[in-house]
Amino acid sequence: MDNIKVLIAGATGLVGGEILRALEHKNQAITLLSRRELKSKPDNIEEIIINFDDLKSSNVPNVDHLYIALGTPLDTTELLYIRASKREQFRKVDFEHVISLAKMAFAQGARSISVVSAVGSNAKSKNLYLSTKGQMEDEIMSIGYEKIIFAQPGHLLGKRVDDKFRPEIPIMEFGARILEPFMLGPLKDIRFIKASDVACALVEHMNKPGKKIIKLKYANLIRG
Repeated sequence: MDNIKVLIAGATGLVGGEILRALEHKNQAITLLSRRELKSKPDNIEEIIINFDDLKSSNVPNVDHLYIALGTPLDTTELLYIRASKREQFRKVDFEHVISLAKMAFAQGARSISVVSAVGSNAKSKNLYLSTKGQMEDEIMSIGYEKIIFAQPGHLLGKRVDDKFRPEIPIMEFGARILEPFMLGPLKDIRFIKASDVACALVEHMNKPGKKIIKLKYANLIRG
């Protein structure tokens, strides 16, 4: 697709960085919204450094497609229970920033949006992490976008920038590889998946024609 303008929020993160790599060889004008400058990026990519806590004072460019890959870094146990001291910040990043950015981009002309969410997202869930993701999805769908794509992956595999070493992660990932053949039916959706697979699926579906709401789970995200 030629002459398409895209905006990526969160390109310094795991999935956002993979989205950027998936788009680099497409003939599209790419702008990044980042908290900090990306250490290595192609010269033809524009980067806007912003304070996500003060989005109202920031300028969001006119684009066709918006990719949002924002999220609070959480420990494995926090997916089940987010401690009280961290809940406000989590809500701010994973809901308020995402919704504010989506509304600003829509006001500037964007009509298609891709958002990294989570498997099991449900606004009515008693789990804070899943209910927040579900509320975010519901709010996005109310804005007016013609095409909406939600990626709903399980645990993401890939090298995280500046992430501290957590010994439980390689142990958990090793165990998941052993259990994967037995994770069938509904359990298949919570299989671990490469961040690069998620990014490529988002880019692929974003560049397909059509106006609709798409929710991508494991089977739609994984590459052969």
